[in-house]
Amino acid sequence: MKAKSFNQMRVTVNILFLLCFISSFIQPRAEAAIKRGAAPIPVIDSKGNQVVLYKESHALIVGISEYSSGWPMLPGVQNDIEQVEFALKENGFRTVVLSNPSHDALKKAIENFINEHGQEVDNRLLFYFAGHGHTLKLSFGEDMGYFVPADAPHPQQDKHGFLSKGLNMELMQVYAKQVQSKHALFLFDSCFSGSFFSMTRSVPANISYKTSQPVRQFITSGSANELVPDKSIFREQFIAALRGEGDLDSDNYVTGSELGEFLQKNVINYSQGSQHPQYGKMRNPRLDKGDFVFPLKGTDDTGQTVDILKKEKKNLNVEQERLEIEKNRLKEARRLAMQRKQIEKERKRLKQERMEIASLDPEERSTSTDRGQKCPEKMALVDGRVFIAEKDGGIPHEASVKTVCIDMYEVTQRQFEFLMGENPSHFSGVSSRPVENVSWHQAKEYCQRLGKRLPTEWEWENAARSKKNTSYFWGNEFNPDFAWFIGNSSSRTNPVGQKNPNPIGLFDMIGNVWEWTDSGEKNLKYLRGGSWNTYEKNMRTNDRRQSDPSFTSSTFGFRCVQ
Repeated sequence: MKAKSFNQMRVTVNILFLLCFISSFIQPRAEAAIKRGAAPIPVIDSKGNQVVLYKESHALIVGISEYSSGWPMLPGVQNDIEQVEFALKENGFRTVVLSNPSHDALKKAIENFINEHGQEVDNRLLFYFAGHGHTLKLSFGEDMGYFVPADAPHPQQDKHGFLSKGLNMELMQVYAKQVQSKHALFLFDSCFSGSFFSMTRSVPANISYKTSQPVRQFITSGSANELVPDKSIFREQFIAALRGEGDLDSDNYVTGSELGEFLQKNVINYSQGSQHPQYGKMRNPRLDKGDFVFPLKGTDDTGQTVDILKKEKKNLNVEQERLEIEKNRLKEARRLAMQRKQIEKERKRLKQERMEIASLDPEERSTSTDRGQKCPEKMALVDGRVFIAEKDGGIPHEASVKTVCIDMYEVTQRQFEFLMGENPSHFSGVSSRPVENVSWHQAKEYCQRLGKRLPTEWEWENAARSKKNTSYFWGNEFNPDFAWFIGNSSSRTNPVGQKNPNPIGLFDMIGNVWEWTDSGEKNLKYLRGGSWNTYEKNMRTNDRRQSDPSFTSSTFGFRCVQ
């Protein structure tokens, strides 16, 4: 699923879908029309002869950034389709761009595109889709991935409406088979499930052999339920591959297999392990023999270079104008920040005095009305106070919280299954591990059944800090004795209560699982504390992340307050 980058996550998905068709018919170069999209693309065969790879190159680019039925908006899509369009034109494609289509408009566009350009054996076709995607569990146990048109409702709100509007991956497989060209390459910049292609690796072969055998290849930017940033790492690396970085054997061509290997390695690296691209071929013995080929710049001399340079110059001028606008915005932001700093300086003495009183005399500074309050078993008392927190990119915020009781441990799989009748955890089998793979709605319902609730993010931070103003509740340097993180978790959750607690006896406030809070908006809720899959630099007490309240992850858990 695409998620919004963590200033804004693309919540479900950005889907990148490429169909490319390769011809092995040989035509003389002299017959090629010298214009983009209609220019033949040559390759060198095993005997050193130049042969025509494609007759024409066409691309249908679909971008959906605006939704009307419950899905978050995706502002990064517009930039994605502009960048991909430019990169594809560099590679010789004639492009058509379709923005924010409905279900019917999207199907019609795909079918018209295939009928017009996909019946010529010598053409290559490319289909690119950027927008939301979703995975549903079918009744017989398999997962099905869907593209989400602009008018498809969110399945949490209207599942039947979603099924009638979403385009499932089996339908895309049918479209792929309707094309009469030999080769097809599908790239999905999204995370969802599908089982019609196998994870295989091809044996290296000469370019001319690869172009002569039929194939349908697939690459996805991640697995089901993974979150993909709105600023697409997958798209950035795809363009880098087409500009030469994906040429792993330095033969001046990028094949579909090389592209898949390059994307898998680099996206995992640059996403710090949060995305795991998959690639392979269709499970069909007649469509898994060949390999798609991208010729790199310099492999043909069709006269496209001048056009590309002109377009690049124009784009650079546009980028320069945008840069100047951004500079002016930053200048104004700096002025406003200085003004704010002056205001904060005027108020600093009063706030600091208030904080010192809150820290040195908690009995008087507590906002609780009952200082004799006692907590139930396995819950700890957290004094209310006023403290300075950070929000929205580090802006100081005066937080006032009341005295509460909070669970000493993250809710375990044993506790959740006993009360809710199910255990949704990915890392099941050890009941003392924290429950995970739960949505905000599930966490909230669990707490309510016990007469409790989820903490606000400021209640959570007050409990975690224990009146400490350091980066972590134990100090300013990270200490693995207090937290499970990517460096010691063995890539899974661990039983609760094994690491050192904070000063008021709370375990795993940092690490193991991110903990849902009750703060945020209708479609975005905050989580705190980091997880088994988080790097130490992102596990400070004031670090936070956002997520759609309907999403689940093996890194999401919770604890309750009352």
